[in-house]
Amino acid sequence: MKLAIVGLAAAIGTLIAGTVWIAFRLREETVVSNPYEEGLRLVGKEAGGPAAGRGCDLGSAPCARPLPGGGEVRLELGPRPLVTMKELAVRVELGPGAGAADGGASVIVSFSMPGMNMGENRSRLAATAPGRFEGKAVLVRCPSGGRQWLADVEVASPGAPARSARFSLTVAE
Repeated sequence: MKLAIVGLAAAIGTLIAGTVWIAFRLREETVVSNPYEEGLRLVGKEAGGPAAGRGCDLGSAPCARPLPGGGEVRLELGPRPLVTMKELAVRVELGPGAGAADGGASVIVSFSMPGMNMGENRSRLAATAPGRFEGKAVLVRCPSGGRQWLADVEVASPGAPARSARFSLTVAE
């Protein structure tokens, strides 16, 4: 019985040593000092992360962006400073050519984090005046401590494809 246990332990030890040797032979050198942070930075650029802000941060002031095909959308979030786990007031104002003139436009604001799946977070805004929409949203706290968010404003008008504009924002906590 002792001989069988010794043989089994030797076989397990050999398997572990073989696995370590194979892993060492297949290991790739680290190209960047912090691969996780570098990946988030690159994914953010591809997804329109910080570059989507183009100098405007919703955490500081309302921002406006052009819509593809014409028109402009202005987004405002409050109260400031923007924080997670608290209700935010979301206000969208559509400029001329944005599809609000006929009164049939609908607006949805979606929130996401570059490089991080935070679940679906969409708010359908209610029309409060021609070209003005309001609603509520909550940004959840990121378990990894991320504070960079993206807000996509989707404008849909009857008989026309939906168009969207992307904004960046930073939460205080």
